[in-house]
Amino acid sequence: MFLKDNGSFELPKLQGRWHDGTERRYIPRSNLILKEVLQREDSGDIELVCKATDGPEVVIGLVRFYNNDLSKKNLLYHWLKDQQGKIIEDIYNSKFDLIHT
Repeated sequence: MFLKDNGSFELPKLQGRWHDGTERRYIPRSNLILKEVLQREDSGDIELVCKATDGPEVVIGLVRFYNNDLSKKNLLYHWLKDQQGKIIEDIYNSKFDLIHT
């Protein structure tokens, strides 16, 4: 199963944002590198911090879990930490299954 198709959570779109007119409204996931993965200690929620490969923009998104299973959040968090420095599109299309990880 691909990470993007997992039924336990929803990955952030991470397609860009618009703030003050100087940032692009759309940044393809193929132009974003996973810079940092953060996890809240209290809830285990996971946040992805990405940097554009061709500009100064930083895009942040939250992984939304459909249930509050901390062990699954921890598994995904540690897996994503190992993916830092890789292109988001490649990460989203990587094989990942919470059951067999």
